[in-house]
Amino acid sequence: MKCQTIIAGVGGQGVLFAAKVFTEMAKRKKLRILGSQTFGMAQRGGSVMTHLKIGEFDSPLICEGDADLLLGLDCMEAHRTLPYLHTRRNGTGAVCVVNAPDAQAFPDRRVAELLDEMGVVVHSCNADAVALRMKTPMVANLVLLGFGSSREHFPFTYEEVCEATAALSGPSQRAVNLAALEYGRAL
Repeated sequence: MKCQTIIAGVGGQGVLFAAKVFTEMAKRKKLRILGSQTFGMAQRGGSVMTHLKIGEFDSPLICEGDADLLLGLDCMEAHRTLPYLHTRRNGTGAVCVVNAPDAQAFPDRRVAELLDEMGVVVHSCNADAVALRMKTPMVANLVLLGFGSSREHFPFTYEEVCEATAALSGPSQRAVNLAALEYGRAL
C-alpha cells in the first residue's frame, strides 16, 4: 500500500490522535510510515495539519497535488488543504472525508465543480453533532474516522481503525472511543 494522507483541523480537535491511529494501523500491517505535523499545533484553535505517508517514501512532507486522502476535522481547514489532493490517477480520484455542519458547507459551491473535474470523491458528515449527542464533543475525530473507514476507497478497514483505537485508548476512554467509531460507521 502507498497512501499520502493529510489530516487537517484546528488545535484541540484531535488531529494528533487521529494521526496516531493511522500510525498504529500502518505498524500493525508492517507498513512503513513517515509523518510530520505542521503549523500552530501548540495553540488551541490554531491551524493544525499532519502529513502521513504510508509505504516507501523518502520524505515526510506531502507536496501540493500528491495527497490521496484528506481527513478534514474542520470544514474551513479542509477547504484550505484541498490543493494537496491529486487529480485523477490511474482512473482513481483522491478521497476527501470531512466533518461539515451540513451538506452545503462542504464542498463550497465555488470548488465543488473543480473537485468533480479532479475526480475527488467527497464524503461529509456532521461528526460534531454526533459527538455532542454522545455528550463527548472530544470524540468527533473518532466519529469521522468511523465514518470514513466505512466508505469506499478509505485506506484502512473499519475493523483496523477499531483495533488501533482500542490499543491507543486508556481503559477509561476505550468504550466511549469505540462507541464514537460505531456511531460514525452508522452514519
